Amino acid sequence: MKVWIDRDTCTSNLSACLSCFGQLVITGVPDRACIMKYEDDGSEDMTVYMKSEGHEETIVIPKDKRELIAYEGWDKYVSFVPSFLKEFGLPATIEEYEGRE
Repeated sequence: MKVWIDRDTCTSNLSACLSCFGQLVITGVPDRACIMKYEDDGSEDMTVYMKSEGHEETIVIPKDKRELIAYEGWDKYVSFVPSFLKEFGLPATIEEYEGRE
């Protein structure tokens, strides 16, 4: 299955997003508001194309790793640190916080 997610369309905080993503990974049911498109490609792997905060990432989730990734969260498998409350413009890292005036 291939899933295209645009996290920027949702105002949920990161914790809610991780929980929602976990449900998707476990159930395989693409019924989340942030899912822009999905395609059953016949693969047992789930490929997630995610847009979030100006970043685009691809996460390939093998069938035997779905539960692990569902509980660990997608944020461990991307190359950026997502903001916890992105709609408020809060810094994602302590370095960003310390750099604010």
